[in-house]
Amino acid sequence: MGFNRPSKIQENALPMMLAEPPQNLIAQSQSGTGKTAAFVLAMLSRVEPAERYPQCLCLSPTYELALQTGKVIEQMGKFHPELKLAYAVRGNKLERGQKISEHIVIGTPGTVLDWCAKLKFIDPKKIKVFVLDEADVMIATQGHQDQSIRIQRSSRSLFFLLLCLTPLLSPSRLFAFRTFRSICWMGHLLTSADDGLRKET
Repeated sequence: MGFNRPSKIQENALPMMLAEPPQNLIAQSQSGTGKTAAFVLAMLSRVEPAERYPQCLCLSPTYELALQTGKVIEQMGKFHPELKLAYAVRGNKLERGQKISEHIVIGTPGTVLDWCAKLKFIDPKKIKVFVLDEADVMIATQGHQDQSIRIQRSSRSLFFLLLCLTPLLSPSRLFAFRTFRSICWMGHLLTSADDGLRKET
């Protein structure tokens, strides 16, 4: 992956992402800082390969970002050959009534919601890790916010990761509270500050 040492977001977020019991996390960091690798590692660490059903779910605001994140998952999971990945994106058609056996699902909110609620390809109650990537973009995109909330509320994920590119202003905090009412802000909100990150309370 080209990492010689953890980036600031990785150094601060990974201990919380990998903790036992899992800790919910809201983090803000710019592109290119290693946040994708951090949350992918968190997902990989929670997968039980012997269980053939979706265990980790990542929502991306665009088709292109979903494919890009999928490539990171494939690269980081290449020494984990039994690990399977499914793309819930436009153009990926499955037969009605089919249950998918892949461990990680990455996709856009509309397609993922259809796979969970209408087509029943995914049982959201079995999801362990729910990742909302570029949540600030989701909030600004018509329809994505409500779709993401509906998906998260239907799941019983062990922990929830919300990643943003821009500072977490009031709309993002409102979204977080609506989506995961019991989230604890103490030590779980990471925002960029100067050259690194700070923990907000």
